[in-house]
Amino acid sequence: MVLVILVRHGQSVSNIQKILSHDTNNYPLTEEGREQAKRAAHELKKLRVDKIFTSPVMRAYQTAQLIGDELGLVPIIDERLRERWLGELNNRRFDPNDHWKLKIMRGQLEVRDLEPWESLKRRILEFLQSLPEGQVVVAVSHYDPIRAALGHILDLDDISAHGISVPNASFTFIERNSSNFKILSIGSPAISPQLLSKLNRYVIKAK
Repeated sequence: MVLVILVRHGQSVSNIQKILSHDTNNYPLTEEGREQAKRAAHELKKLRVDKIFTSPVMRAYQTAQLIGDELGLVPIIDERLRERWLGELNNRRFDPNDHWKLKIMRGQLEVRDLEPWESLKRRILEFLQSLPEGQVVVAVSHYDPIRAALGHILDLDDISAHGISVPNASFTFIERNSSNFKILSIGSPAISPQLLSKLNRYVIKAK
């Protein structure tokens, strides 16, 4: 059995400016994003985390570094956690009230080289299945890859999974038993006492 904690990166400059970007070295965390990552690290200290993996994209890597500093772990870069490849949408501003995915579905927008939903699900599933048994793993990623993990488990397409909320620096807990997955939380801002009671086997015991 493996406990995977998918953490979305903290607030970044791209979030504030409403810019879509898969760039590796642009759009760092804001000061609020850094504080969000530190709060996430404080929550994660309740559990015996074995490893932390991260997308190579700056906003995710910075989040993982801040969490790793608190947990005494060095983040491991894994390309399967990186942002969705956005093709022609890369570095374009978006209107949250008129979503680009809905425009594509309605035939109002054509985007070359956008990573397909099935490809996104496939790579995040490969990551989840590659993790060794018996570990608690933190994986810092992005909105769409985390939605894709949930979409695979719930058998949802991109538009059907549109309403899944994954806020910055939130936790999505997934327990993997062999090839079966159980969702324990989605986009949680903290680890609730109720969730912690379900995670008893993974909790750091007081000496």
